[in-house]
Amino acid sequence: MSEHNLPPDSSEADDEEDFGPSKSQFKREAHAAQALGVSLAELDADALDRLPITDRLRDGIEKLKATRSRGAAKRQRQYIGRLMREEDVEAIEVALNRLDPNSPENQRRQMQAEAWRDALIEDLKAITRFVDSYPAVDVQHLRQLQRGARAESEREEYGKASRALFLEVREVIEAAGEINEEGTNDA
Repeated sequence: MSEHNLPPDSSEADDEEDFGPSKSQFKREAHAAQALGVSLAELDADALDRLPITDRLRDGIEKLKATRSRGAAKRQRQYIGRLMREEDVEAIEVALNRLDPNSPENQRRQMQAEAWRDALIEDLKAITRFVDSYPAVDVQHLRQLQRGARAESEREEYGKASRALFLEVREVIEAAGEINEEGTNDA
């Protein structure tokens, strides 16, 4: 029997090196990054400003939006894919999830803001707990919004003041969430 037909020696199998991801895996990741980059072209300028992308990628996305020729658009998508290799794809995906109103993170923040709004309307002392949890809040402005929302509630109306309180609370929670995710807030 020739040596080619023999099973490999177990000592040789232990010496094999891990060569990392396969060429196919690299291609799948490159295509996914390109698709993510192209999907960024669907966002408006304000949303793009909120993403952690380089100026080169932003320019490439803007050129893709302006391109009308099918062939030129294909080349531009490939260029965006190449630029995406230099980007932090995970950070972009996290930022996109933050922008997506249906993401679990945004839904959690929405529910949290609604709970705080309701607590602030029902209980005068809730403002102290809110300020303790979110010290960066403008307390005077929050108290003003709380008074207006409480007055609406007493009149059994829910409208402008309640909505303004909710928006302020949600903005404070989102700002605090971004600070906590960046690791700059010790609270």
